[in-house]
Amino acid sequence: MRLSATRRAWARWQAAAGLWRGWSVCPALLAPEAAGIAPRNAPRLAAEDIAASLASTLQGPGLVGGAPGRGGTALILDLEPVLGVCVAARLNQLRLANAVLLLPRWPYQRAILPVDSLLHGLVSLSTRLVAENLPNVAFVLDAERTRVVPHRARDDERADNRYRLTVADLPNLAALRARGIRRVLKLSSA
Repeated sequence: MRLSATRRAWARWQAAAGLWRGWSVCPALLAPEAAGIAPRNAPRLAAEDIAASLASTLQGPGLVGGAPGRGGTALILDLEPVLGVCVAARLNQLRLANAVLLLPRWPYQRAILPVDSLLHGLVSLSTRLVAENLPNVAFVLDAERTRVVPHRARDDERADNRYRLTVADLPNLAALRARGIRRVLKLSSA
């Protein structure tokens, strides 16, 4: 993957985050190691259905252009990361939510958490994002970030790019309210 392509994609994702760009993190689009990774298309067929369901929730009365004082919604998409990226990108394309990447998965060629399909999704979907301040926000988390690797062999040469999130990685209640968010919905994989 060419670094110029990943850096352009990062700029588009930052613009799509709107007022929330300060919470974005995605080394897969910025690290020099991404140049050595061949992106792989891995479609997420459920993404369109999930986005459509969430869109109807976000367009409900009083949430988008509705009654004054109701405010917007913060979506926490704690899903397989490519699926989360696809859902957030679609909600952004529909002009329903800013899309914020909280994906500190480091892009090693040989790693416990692969990045080849994630890179493909991030770069290919970035060209359709809109750069506006929208009434809602979708935070994309990586549900695989703490994947268990039972009985890992001593000679396993894969880089361990798993990670943990802390409370400081997401905006606190005061920051959400200051930006007009009045409710939080979390969608996580089963």
